[in-house]
Amino acid sequence: MYKLNNQWTISSDKHNWILTETTMPATGKPYTKNSYHGTLKQISTAIINSASKDSLTSQSIAEDKNTPTIKRIELLMNKITQDLELFLQGVTNEKT
Repeated sequence: MYKLNNQWTISSDKHNWILTETTMPATGKPYTKNSYHGTLKQISTAIINSASKDSLTSQSIAEDKNTPTIKRIELLMNKITQDLELFLQGVTNEKT
């Protein structure tokens, strides 16, 4: 098991990588949600998509006049996903 931070943990079984997301609500008990992925790239993409969604919901895009175009965002997301995948490969010692 590889703990990335308080929110994300990665483990594996015989066939899949398992990404566990721990959610800490303001009230109540923390809960976890597992998702299963065949590659580290899929795990990286899942983490990036979740983090992006969380950060976008906290910002008002309509008020920002300097919002980048979708093409720039996609390029940035691809670069972040690649970097995260390389990091996960190093941590888990998985070769592609």
